[in-house]
Amino acid sequence: MSEKTVECREDTAPEVEDRCNKCSKKDTACISFFAHENAMMHKDTDNERSHRTTLFVCITFIIITLIFVIAYTFRMNSFLDTIKEMNAVIVQLANAKGVISP
Repeated sequence: MSEKTVECREDTAPEVEDRCNKCSKKDTACISFFAHENAMMHKDTDNERSHRTTLFVCITFIIITLIFVIAYTFRMNSFLDTIKEMNAVIVQLANAKGVISP
């Protein structure tokens, strides 16, 4: 195998990497295994951080939605109870005056 046919890749062995450094027709840059692992470790850390952030945003959205739904339900129940009490008072007053209740 001649030196010009050796392709530079990320997973090259040390002896092939030496020939790759001498190659005049490099398509991609040669990178060491440790530099590659370091870059992948940082990428994994970034991915974990973004997944955690996405999870926190989704949980926050669900909690805020629950707060609004619970508050709306409580307010509507209070409103309906008030309407029932008002209707009961209207019926009592109508019966006291001898008027037919609505």
